[in-house]
Amino acid sequence: MTATQSHQRMRDGTELLIRTWLPATAEPLGTVLLVHGLAEHSGRYEHVAAALCARGLRVRAYDHRGHGASGGPRMVVPGPTAYVDDLAEIYDAAERQWHELPMVLGHSMGGLVAAQFATARVRPIRALILSSPALALKLSNTMLTLQRVLLALAPRMRVPNPIDARMLSHDAEVVRDYRNDPLVQGTISASVLESFLRGMAQAQGDAGRLEVPTLMLVGGADTIVDPQGSRTFFDGIPEGVAEMHWFDTGYHEIFNETQPLRGEVFAALDEWLGRHLEVPVKP
Repeated sequence: MTATQSHQRMRDGTELLIRTWLPATAEPLGTVLLVHGLAEHSGRYEHVAAALCARGLRVRAYDHRGHGASGGPRMVVPGPTAYVDDLAEIYDAAERQWHELPMVLGHSMGGLVAAQFATARVRPIRALILSSPALALKLSNTMLTLQRVLLALAPRMRVPNPIDARMLSHDAEVVRDYRNDPLVQGTISASVLESFLRGMAQAQGDAGRLEVPTLMLVGGADTIVDPQGSRTFFDGIPEGVAEMHWFDTGYHEIFNETQPLRGEVFAALDEWLGRHLEVPVKP
């Protein structure tokens, strides 16, 4: 599949790269807004978009500001809600174009952004899908102290990103491609980490406000984010709203895991979609 690429200008003038995949069917069953994770870009999700298109869904993804081929200072955000605000603008443009409520699928940091978006009810959405969402991090007291110092003195200063690529997937090819991808960022700033910390507190605190059908796909062996954050979030969601699939041996990028685990993850997604796709929901 080949995505159609375009750009959307945010209110502050930052241009984000947009990728759109369309299904073969003349009448799509709905729209998915796909929100990628920290330091990566939406071009790494073509196989996920293909699976969604095979279900009759159109998919729109974008590179976060400061990521991939989008504009903005690398790995810096102007405020703790910037990523959520950008998603709202992407949502508004998609709703104007297709006149229906989209689903939102977020991975890792994108999962946190999607969870914030849904629990704060920034916009009405049809459904929520979270892949290894960054709903908790294991940060030492030293790291938290450093964060506070950098946030006060140099919030835009970039420092090495602590992500260990070996822990993304058991698939050595995925790890190699990630390391060799020129669009993957190797740094992070205190401003970005602050958006994580505030976002996690908000999403966890507002989990009880979640009201749309929600699917959580979580790797139990994830060391990039703390998977227990997903359990805490799930426990706070009203009964009957969410469904969680816990993959004990899965690393962080469960859509990129080795077989047969990868197939099990996509099968869980496809089965859930089959139960929740009827007709597109109008606003």
